[in-house]
Amino acid sequence: MHIRFLFLLLVMSIAVMSANATPVRVCTMSLPPQTMQDSNGMPDGYATRILQDIARKLDWTLEISYMPWLRAVDQAKSGRCDVVYTVLKRSDYEKFMVFPKHAVLDQVNVLITLKNRKIRYDGDLESFMHQYSIGLYRDKALDDRFELLRNSPWAKVDLTDTPYQNMKKLIAGRFDAAIENSLTAIYELRRLNQMDAIEILQPALNITPAYIVFPKAGRLSDSVEQFDDAMETYVKSKAFKDLNHFYLELQ
Repeated sequence: MHIRFLFLLLVMSIAVMSANATPVRVCTMSLPPQTMQDSNGMPDGYATRILQDIARKLDWTLEISYMPWLRAVDQAKSGRCDVVYTVLKRSDYEKFMVFPKHAVLDQVNVLITLKNRKIRYDGDLESFMHQYSIGLYRDKALDDRFELLRNSPWAKVDLTDTPYQNMKKLIAGRFDAAIENSLTAIYELRRLNQMDAIEILQPALNITPAYIVFPKAGRLSDSVEQFDDAMETYVKSKAFKDLNHFYLELQ
């Protein structure tokens, strides 16, 4: 009986170890400085570092894959991703993704123009879009109202595949104003050495919390409370303060 009990304990231990060793399938898109790859092609960025630090505390082994956003959404729906980031809290996403209590950051979406255009924005985006052409990458999302405006027959919208291409087109004068979150816009414009050529218009279009989320069809949909507890502890740490200083305060 004693030998049988030890055998059962051994089997259970192996099962737990195997579960922890199974990689957590993570889907994301390249959106610097939040989610990106470093010069060696390794996962990097503000949100990536947060996820990696918390995963270590929870004994998760991450397998991060970069892909176009629409593919990441499809993977989430089908259960081929256990984690997706960063995701705006929208009603359509909440149907198949579980959102934690804590966002990883607030994205400030803005209009960006060339300084020599002297274009102004008074807070009425529909009126602005009737007057000016805009550029954005295909998967860019703001809110439900913007989705209606961008698909209106009168809207003059220039689409690209990446935020970097969007900023290059802005500098080349292909459209009047780009839409992007301020962190990504500043990062890409600095890569292009063009910060002095642009103006970020005020007021901001909106401020949207961005989350690390758990697809309902994935393996970690029941781990949100565990993730939230780890996140609450992490945001009080020196590592989190250093991360904010490195990625956000210096942008």
